[in-house]
Amino acid sequence: MAFRNDERSRFPGPLGTSPVGIGGRYPGPLGFHIPMVMGPKVMATMVKTLKMPPPAADSKTKTAHEVTYNLFNESGPVPGDVQQTGLANCSMASILAALAHTKSGRKRLQGMITEHPIAVVTDLSAVPTDPNGPSIAKTILSKRYFTVTLGETAIEVSDVFYTDDADRNWSLTYMRSPYRPNHTDALWSSVIEKAYAVQVGGYTEVDKETNPAIFWKMLMGSDPKHFPIDETTDLSDISAVVKAAPRVTTIATSREGAPDVLTWHGFAVLRLRGLEDPIIELYEPMMATTIKISPKKFRSNFTDIFHA
Repeated sequence: MAFRNDERSRFPGPLGTSPVGIGGRYPGPLGFHIPMVMGPKVMATMVKTLKMPPPAADSKTKTAHEVTYNLFNESGPVPGDVQQTGLANCSMASILAALAHTKSGRKRLQGMITEHPIAVVTDLSAVPTDPNGPSIAKTILSKRYFTVTLGETAIEVSDVFYTDDADRNWSLTYMRSPYRPNHTDALWSSVIEKAYAVQVGGYTEVDKETNPAIFWKMLMGSDPKHFPIDETTDLSDISAVVKAAPRVTTIATSREGAPDVLTWHGFAVLRLRGLEDPIIELYEPMMATTIKISPKKFRSNFTDIFHA
């Protein structure tokens, strides 16, 4: 074998480096392969880079990971894909769950998000570091990103999300698909929440917004219809609105100090069951569970219904 002073080598003969070797050769009698090494700055110019929205300003230790869950399960979005965690955005979570409950809502959710199977760099350089927590990489390279349409705005986000600092089996810090037996995780609710965090400037701003009408217009493109409830509201009127929930996206908000459900909280309205002794079924997004309540107790516990 012939050696050169520049530490490159070739097989003997006029063709130089073997064409089945690690890099091939340039034309000519010697054909030494000249490797290309790309630094981070060069890589950033060749691959789309998306900035990570800042996390909420709280004491929770968090890091970030690429999340490889499917965007949607084969059956499409369902209310049970949504769990509110880490932020006081039950209004958003309940609307997403309610959308996943209706045929038109599922179509809308699937139309809001486009998945791009293209490499992307997530830039976390502006994310504050916790001196007492784990270090966070300044960039994460992953294999896909998403375009999310919120109102008239198209927002691009990667599949990198904030998680806890567990070495294995870590959990997403914010909205996620709930962990339960025989449930396949779906990423769509996390993607929509992240897109909104990008739009408003970070997860702290998501945490501040509690008005369901704001989230409703962003997600639905129009204002909701409002049905207020007090102790004089006719139970048959409540039942009539709830009865339409399998076809019409519907949420309900509980009273401060509600005796039978989580107080000051948003719920997706699912359906009315029964005629003689009707029961209202609701999806509670924080515990990711279905609760059942009579129309009379519903009136005592809730202040408002919002529906399409």
